[in-house]
Amino acid sequence: MTRSQAWLAPGLALTTFATLIVEILSTRLLSVLTWYHLSFLAVSLAMLGMASGAVFVFLRGDQARGDQALRLLTRSTFAMAVAIPVVHLCTLVIPIPPLTEARLSLILPLAIFVVLIGIPFFLSGVAVTLALTRLGAPIGRLYAWDLAGAAAGCLVVIPLLVRTNLTSTMFSAAAATALAAWCFARVAGQRHRVAFVLAVSLLGVAGWNAKHNVFPVLYPKNQGLWLTADNAALTAWTTHAYVVLGQPADGPVYFWGPGRGAEGFNATLQWLTLDGEAATPVTKWDGRPESLAWVPHDVTSLPYQVRQGDVAVIGVGGGRDILSAVWGRSRSITGIEINRALVELLERRARDFAGIAGRPEVTLVNDEARAHLARTSRRFDIIQMSLIDTWAATGAGAFTLSENGLYTREGWRILLDRLSPRGVFSVSRWFSPSRSSETSRLISLAVAALLDRHIASPAQHLVLAASGNVATLLVSPSPFDQRDREAIDRTIDEFGFRLLLAPWHPGDDVLLRAIVSSSSPAALASAIVDHRYDYSAPTDERPFFFNMLRPASLLDLDAVPKGGVAGGNLRATVTLLVLLALTTVLVAVIVVWPLVRSGRPRGLSPAGFGLALLYFGLIGAGFMLVQIPFLQRFSVYLGHPTWTLAVILFGMILFTGVGSALSDLVPTSSRWLPAVPLTVAFVLVADTALIQLVVDTTSAWSLAGRTAVVLALLAPLSVLLGLAFPIGMRLVGAASDLALAWLWGVNGACGVLASVGAVAVSMWFGIHRNLWIAACGYVLVAWTLWALQRRLAPRDH
Repeated sequence: MTRSQAWLAPGLALTTFATLIVEILSTRLLSVLTWYHLSFLAVSLAMLGMASGAVFVFLRGDQARGDQALRLLTRSTFAMAVAIPVVHLCTLVIPIPPLTEARLSLILPLAIFVVLIGIPFFLSGVAVTLALTRLGAPIGRLYAWDLAGAAAGCLVVIPLLVRTNLTSTMFSAAAATALAAWCFARVAGQRHRVAFVLAVSLLGVAGWNAKHNVFPVLYPKNQGLWLTADNAALTAWTTHAYVVLGQPADGPVYFWGPGRGAEGFNATLQWLTLDGEAATPVTKWDGRPESLAWVPHDVTSLPYQVRQGDVAVIGVGGGRDILSAVWGRSRSITGIEINRALVELLERRARDFAGIAGRPEVTLVNDEARAHLARTSRRFDIIQMSLIDTWAATGAGAFTLSENGLYTREGWRILLDRLSPRGVFSVSRWFSPSRSSETSRLISLAVAALLDRHIASPAQHLVLAASGNVATLLVSPSPFDQRDREAIDRTIDEFGFRLLLAPWHPGDDVLLRAIVSSSSPAALASAIVDHRYDYSAPTDERPFFFNMLRPASLLDLDAVPKGGVAGGNLRATVTLLVLLALTTVLVAVIVVWPLVRSGRPRGLSPAGFGLALLYFGLIGAGFMLVQIPFLQRFSVYLGHPTWTLAVILFGMILFTGVGSALSDLVPTSSRWLPAVPLTVAFVLVADTALIQLVVDTTSAWSLAGRTAVVLALLAPLSVLLGLAFPIGMRLVGAASDLALAWLWGVNGACGVLASVGAVAVSMWFGIHRNLWIAACGYVLVAWTLWALQRRLAPRDH
């Protein structure tokens, strides 16, 4: 290799480095601009773009070889360096209205958005395919650089995002791509000064924006916050949320569930908005307990009327529940907040304003609550969890990447175990007496958790009170007694709350009464039967607490309420179906149709060609039926959605790369070749059976320890998955190298469609159902591979 050719490998690494950064950042941005469930779309579009870029190169034939390939490589990476910031800035200024129905005026902005996001991935697909297949360089060495760059992108993106912001990290990725174009220009012997100047300029803009935040999000999912970023006192990107702190304003105290007499209290508030939708107030407090006289007027403060002592608050937010605990004369208060930016806000910028962090009884902990409570040996008299995830996840159904392990039976097992014998677990959620609400499912979860503890009469351990649109549920390992009744009845009378359920008050709601009276899992399952809404207790395997619509409800959309939880679920479901239609059209237009026009490749019989398409379609779909469920399953386990995405992508890229490298050692003529996909199916079954045991055993480990567990589970499976594609390429390519475009395109197309389908399967039938489908698919892959061997009569390669 000449000195100029030596620049090819670093250029390829920089290209894949930038590609993975853009993919991961796109999931974070989509969580702000749209509902959380669209985050998976970035993964799908990355695959679609890469596949369409590969098809583009293969169909150009001899026009993409030699010097022409080098020139196209330089141009495509330079175009990608320009496209990344341009596309990103366009996504910040394109308003995406919520999809309440499949109307063209609502679909068109989303369609434009989808196409725009796919452009950098298409250009990356062109560049990577050219570098790996059209320049005659050592494929093993180049592929190693390809994987190294992609893996480095997964590792670097989170520190960059946290230390700067999302736009600056996007511009940094674009600068890396411009440096890739500079490297490729050196290989081609072309002028490369422009690419270098572009890289330096992009880095300069990234640094400038990191300091001044010139490009804020203009159109978050909440239309009421459009074009209001200039009024923010603070904005910050974290792996969990885009945090916006509003300016201080005097006005009435904000109550989630206000009771009688709440109208007469005023305070200075700064509103925290997370991911453009979820909001929580930071209340100015002078440090005097008597200034908190407004606290008991909110139904969320109910646990402090019946218990005192040691308190754990899950989800500190702006510190509202901490103030309730202070008012309740708590002996110690441990506030557990997963978002580091919020902890730092209360400890530094808003320390004097909020008056919380300096109190001796208050300790703020930056950690995922479920893991922290699993790890500690302390017992608490009150564990409070008020409106965690709020409307941002509620309205979307939280289809992916934002599932919450705090609302599953396994999660509640940990929480209830951390209570003192007479301790109380307090959960507040949205409530509406006139239509389906989360409260019904919350009660079902509580009853299931108590039954798991072998409590024969759950109704004796539950109290539910409501005010306004919020209900507070109290759950205790011990039955509520006469003293509790007197305290609760006194509070209900004084503040005008509504008592919905209690051991001494069975309530008027027929559904809630049936749920709490369940004395066995079978009785509970019978009580929650409903053809339209899903009231079942979520589990780690199906953690979608916020999605309550059953598939049958889609057959009668007019009967689904347009407001509340059901309305939010409806918007999310319609969006999911529209996305499936959009991706199908894109796959047909930019992948399938160009291949159909090129005709059946020479060298393959119709039967052999059909088997080859089936093989590559199955492994493309199978790969995504593994990756998407793993993203969902381990988001609950790790508690950090963006971190989970980076870990899963890093692990699968690294270990599938190892598998691809080892594939050269496997002769395509071996009669044992079908054992590879059969082993994949076996490992999938084993992983599916072991996941919950592993999660339960290691849930108390640190984030680093849990990350290592995820990588250990990924490693053997990913190595095996990495064998399938190159083995198939060698087997079919020996008969017809003209078929490679078809194989690559079909693989990518099926992967894209499977990624959308996997979300629906997980949501309605469970995450593990995808893994079972994938296992069955790889059994079919084994048969297809055996048939291909017989028909193509392969030789050793």
